Amino acid sequence: MVSQTEGAKIRMMRLILTLIAGLWSASVQAIELKSVRSSADQDSSRVVLELSGRPQFSSFNLSNPSRLVLDVSNLSMSSLRAITTIDDSRITRIRSSVRGQGSRLVFDLGGDYRSNVFALGPKGRFPDRLVVDVVGYVAGEKASIRGEPSAEPTEPPVEKRDIVVAIDPGHGGKDPGASSYGVIEKKVVLQIAKRLARRFQSEPGYRAVLTRDDDRFVALKSRPRLAREAGADFFVSIHADSFPKNKNVRGTGVYALSLRGANSELSRWLQNTENADDLAGGVDLGDVDNDTRQVLLNMSMESAIRISKQAGQSVLNDLTDAGRVHKKQLGLANFVVLRSPDIPSLLIETGFLSNRSDAKRLSSSREQEKIAGAIFEGIKRYFEKSPPANTFVAWRKQNAGKRVVIEVKRGDTLSEIAARYNLSLQALKELNGLRSDVIHLGQKLEVPLSPR
Repeated sequence: MVSQTEGAKIRMMRLILTLIAGLWSASVQAIELKSVRSSADQDSSRVVLELSGRPQFSSFNLSNPSRLVLDVSNLSMSSLRAITTIDDSRITRIRSSVRGQGSRLVFDLGGDYRSNVFALGPKGRFPDRLVVDVVGYVAGEKASIRGEPSAEPTEPPVEKRDIVVAIDPGHGGKDPGASSYGVIEKKVVLQIAKRLARRFQSEPGYRAVLTRDDDRFVALKSRPRLAREAGADFFVSIHADSFPKNKNVRGTGVYALSLRGANSELSRWLQNTENADDLAGGVDLGDVDNDTRQVLLNMSMESAIRISKQAGQSVLNDLTDAGRVHKKQLGLANFVVLRSPDIPSLLIETGFLSNRSDAKRLSSSREQEKIAGAIFEGIKRYFEKSPPANTFVAWRKQNAGKRVVIEVKRGDTLSEIAARYNLSLQALKELNGLRSDVIHLGQKLEVPLSPR
C-alpha cells in the first residue's frame, strides 16, 4: 500500500514528466518558411527568413571553397524552394537538404567573407525571423532591396567592427631582454605597451589586444599567431634594446619587414639579437631550406609590407616630434615577429638601455606616456586615412559631416547624448546654439549621422 507521502511524490513526478513531454513536443514542432527578403550594399549582404515560429539553429563556416552552413532543426524542408538563389555578389547560391527532423542550408560564398547569424522574435506585423549577414567589401555594389519589401527597418544594422591593434611587449618571463643602469627591457616595454593599449581602448572604433599583460615568456613565433587569433588588423612589437658596441647610440627607431634582410649594420645586429632570443626560447624555426623559406615569406606579403611602411612612416614622424630618434628613415629588417604574411606590422625600438640618457628617459612615466602617445597617433593617422572596410572608422569617414535631428527622450542628459555621438559637451552645445546644459523632453537636437 502506497503511503500518502509517497503518493504525493508520484503525482508530482507525473506532473513534471507531463510538463517535460509538453515542452519537448513544442520544441520539436516544425515551423514553416513564410517569406524571404535580401539586401546588399558595398559593405554587406543580408538574407532574412521570415518564419512561422521560433527557429532552433546552429551555424558554422567552411573554407576552400567558402561556405556558411546553417542548420535549423525544426524547419520543414517542404517550404525551402523559395531560397534556392538570390541575386547577390557575396552569396552565389543557396542549397538546402534534409538534416534529421529539420533542414540544412548551405550558403556558397563568393569570397572569404565574415558571417553572422541571429534570430529575432515577432515585432509588430513581422513574425519570427532568422537573419544571415555576410560582411565584406564589394566595390560598386549599390544599396538595394530584393524580395518582399519592408515599409520600415525591421532588423538592426550590420555591426561595424573595431580596428584591432595587437600590441606585443618584447621579451618577458625567463627572457629579460636588455638591461643596463638598473633598467630591464621586459619591464619597461610592458609598461609602455599597457599605456598604448589604454589609448586604443579609449578611442572609438579601435580595440587593443596584448600578446602578454604580465611577466611571462611568449615565443617570438607565437606572438603573430596570438594577433591573428584576435583578428588583428595591425601588429606592433615594442622593444628597448642595447648596443654595447657604442654607448652613445640613443633614440627611437621604427622597423618594418624587409624580405631582403636588414639595410644597415645596426639593423643586422638587432636582427641577430632578437632571432637569437627566439632560438634560446626553444622555438623550432623550421627545417626548410633558406630558398624555400624566402619563397614562402614573399607570398602574400606585398600588401602587408606596403601598409607597414606607410604606417611606419607616420609613427616615425610622431616619434620625431616627441623626442630624439636614432635614424630619420624607416628601418627595414627581417625580425621574426614581423614575418606575418597577412598582418601589417612594425617593431618599435623605444631607445637603447646601453645609453644612460635613454635608460633614464625610458624609466620615466611621463616619457613612457609620450612614446605611447606618438605610436598611437601614428597608427591612428594611417587608419583614419585608409580604414579597413566594414569598420566603424571607415563608416565614420564615409559619413563625415552628415547630420541628423534627434528628439530628447525621458532620462536623457546633454552629457550622455554628447558621449553617445562621440562629441564633447561643448561641441554639442555649439552645434545647437545652446547656452546651458539644460534640455527638455521632446527638444530637437542636431547630431552627427548616427551613434556607434
